[in-house]
Amino acid sequence: MPNISRAARQLAHVCAQKYRERERLRAAKREFDRFRALTGIDTPWERYCAAYAAIRCDVREYFYFQFYQRTREVGDTFLTTRRRDCFVHRIGDDETGNCTAPGNKILFNMLFGEFLGREWLNPTAVTPEEFAAFVKKHGRVLIKPAGDGCGHGVHAYRYEGWKAALERHAELLGKNVLAEQMPAQHPRMDLLNPHCLNTARVTTYTDRDDVHILLASLRSAKDTRVVDNFSAGGIAMAIDLRTGALTSDAIDGALRSFSEHPLTKTPLRGFALPDWPEALEMVRRAARKIYGMPRCRFLGWDVAFLATGPAILEVNWRAGCGEQMPHEKGIYYELEALGRKR
Repeated sequence: MPNISRAARQLAHVCAQKYRERERLRAAKREFDRFRALTGIDTPWERYCAAYAAIRCDVREYFYFQFYQRTREVGDTFLTTRRRDCFVHRIGDDETGNCTAPGNKILFNMLFGEFLGREWLNPTAVTPEEFAAFVKKHGRVLIKPAGDGCGHGVHAYRYEGWKAALERHAELLGKNVLAEQMPAQHPRMDLLNPHCLNTARVTTYTDRDDVHILLASLRSAKDTRVVDNFSAGGIAMAIDLRTGALTSDAIDGALRSFSEHPLTKTPLRGFALPDWPEALEMVRRAARKIYGMPRCRFLGWDVAFLATGPAILEVNWRAGCGEQMPHEKGIYYELEALGRKR
């Protein structure tokens, strides 16, 4: 009887695995057809299945990293979400949620004020009058969820009188949000898009010996929106780490390519970011500081180029993989080598 029971459990387990795999394939095929319609790229389903078998890329990554036209050797250099999650688990970085400084903007701002270059406050921690005075002083502020990313919930709030500001404070009281000054960006960055802070995502891995800067990409909004996040409809461009110049056309979520900024028509390739050496040095100092906290090694830093110099907007734990998108190759093997270092 025990043998029969064990065999039944094994059979049920195998059947459940097969069912889950069928459901995964059905969902992936629906997503594949959606991306193919969105991008107009005629690539066969079988080619995606081969890429998935080789490096476990999801459908989004198959299109975003252009695996349909890359050689297998080049495609294999890209860090996919599954590869990243395995790496983060292996090195012991935070996997839990937005409870640490990289995942919570309020905590980060409290601990890393020297890198911010702007004023901010937590509406829940101040009086209604203090909040109203802050908004009046700056005229227009950004309201941000403290524990979310990808530009979700970020919006501008303009001062429209003392009473309205007091009412707005009451709406924000007790919520996990912060209000930030909207600082003036460097005039050179206004040539790209003057309506948002055009920011660089700088990906780092820190160990006891060094801060390793692996990759940098610039983001910008295509229109007059205040957020530049790629997931919010923005564009991304590759940055040369050595010079701070853009080395690619822009690309958006529909895989459309732009040699000029869609809004301002500024040529992109060769566009030089201001204060680039200072920006990288700032990231190195911040990464070394946060390394002193538990589980903060592989991170993505959002850097703005302000009129007063470079500043850090936020840092992201479990850094995203999408920053590789405008680049010719990925960071997987470089990151793996660093993770094996003792």
